[in-house]
Amino acid sequence: MATAEPGSVADRGRLPVNPRLAALGVAILGLAVLFWEAAGNLWFRWGQQQELSHSYFIPLISAYLVWLNRETVKKSIGDPSLAGVIIIGAAVALLLLGQLTSIFLFQHLGMVVAIAGLVASFGGLSLLRTVAAPVAFLFFAVPPPYWVITVLSFNFQQISSILGVFMVELMGIPVHLSGNIIDLGDYKLQVAEACSGLRYLFPFLSLGVMAAYMYRGPLWQRLTIIAATIPITIVMNSFRIAVTAALVQAYGTEHAEGALHFFEGWVVFLFCLAALFGLIAVFARTAKPRVNPLDALTTPDLPLTAPRATKTGVIPVAAGALALVAAGFGLSHAATVDSLIIPERQDFDGVLAEFDDSWSKEVRPIDPTVAEVLGADDSIVVNLKSPDGVFYNLYMAYLDAQRDGRSWHSPRQCIPGGGWKITRHTIEKTTTAAGKPFTYNRMIIENRDNRQLVYYWYDQRGRKVANEFVMKFWLILDAVTRKRSDGAMVRLILPITDGMTLAEGDAKLQEMQRRLQTFLPAYVPD
Repeated sequence: MATAEPGSVADRGRLPVNPRLAALGVAILGLAVLFWEAAGNLWFRWGQQQELSHSYFIPLISAYLVWLNRETVKKSIGDPSLAGVIIIGAAVALLLLGQLTSIFLFQHLGMVVAIAGLVASFGGLSLLRTVAAPVAFLFFAVPPPYWVITVLSFNFQQISSILGVFMVELMGIPVHLSGNIIDLGDYKLQVAEACSGLRYLFPFLSLGVMAAYMYRGPLWQRLTIIAATIPITIVMNSFRIAVTAALVQAYGTEHAEGALHFFEGWVVFLFCLAALFGLIAVFARTAKPRVNPLDALTTPDLPLTAPRATKTGVIPVAAGALALVAAGFGLSHAATVDSLIIPERQDFDGVLAEFDDSWSKEVRPIDPTVAEVLGADDSIVVNLKSPDGVFYNLYMAYLDAQRDGRSWHSPRQCIPGGGWKITRHTIEKTTTAAGKPFTYNRMIIENRDNRQLVYYWYDQRGRKVANEFVMKFWLILDAVTRKRSDGAMVRLILPITDGMTLAEGDAKLQEMQRRLQTFLPAYVPD
């Protein structure tokens, strides 16, 4: 029987299969399916939130850096590494944690960690060291949790409002700032979340990191370039607000709206880039020897890491990676948010019956913007008047599971948007009737001559906490250990009327707080 000789036509027609590439392909496919839902949520966030729209370009920039240094990358490829399998294990753990808590941040981080694990598993630690920068740059494509963006937006709104009003005053225009509302007399401008400047900060910070990576200079200058992106963004955003206010004063709101849309896009971002390049130019001109600012930004060369020979073959690495992927499939089925326990409870409609007919009760509609952001499963806003004539406003919102980005819209963020100014904010400690710790936020808010006292806290699975970060910590722990992420936010407001002291207002609110605790467990289960 005739056989094909080596080098014959039949032999040349068969392409050899590289076992390492074949195993890598299978591992990529398995991880892609495992992280499919997380990738879909990532794509959704990029398209939904304007401050994240730049994220589409982050993977392309990372890929371009690798392509630009492809010869160095090839020389850095070493033997397969079991350390990469451990990194893949960490990625799968992040995925499971994200599914248990329904916090997609963990899953998104797991995607980047998984990429690093694939690089190290099939290209060795030498390859991972070489491409560490482009892989790490992918973290800038991971969106922060909604509640972090809300907190940042609130702080940026406040700073931009104060600085914007200062710039308006420098123009000689009479102006008054009330919360986040700029009062120009005949016109009022609200510095909303869209005006906070975050839509510039996130892409600008990414570019600042890339510029620092390309800059030839000492480490402190590189860190300064990155840090400078924050104040530059705030100043430019405040300048935009000031220009808009000046146009409102001169031409009315209809002209100002057009200017606002014009300045909120590429114009402000280009100003930010110009300011950053100006900082780089100062560093370059003051360097010894002096450097041309354009020459200071070099081609981003990746470091060559010489591979070291190991005895690890592709088979144990591939087997370990695929075993982790298979385990991830099995565990993720049991770790989905659908498996969370949703306790039985009464609807908030029954809260009105907890106050007898001697109380005046008026249910109020919820702000549509707040309702959309929160996405509560049950909520109520009611104005109450006690038999002795004291007015209260009670707001409660309940989530049976904190998922899909739904979480609490802190009063610290929404109160200034209504023209109120938070003049004092403290966290108070007390105990429940059962002796459990109870912390709550106490705020004094003012709007011209009106003053109100506000108490609010997060009632979460038997815990009553004031701090959002502490609340998130218990959310993660309870989702993992108790398979629950339900909870509520409770807010009480008391107007400080003429003749009422703050001490008297506190006494009234604390009395109402204790009254709520007698029936609240039926609506917010422990």
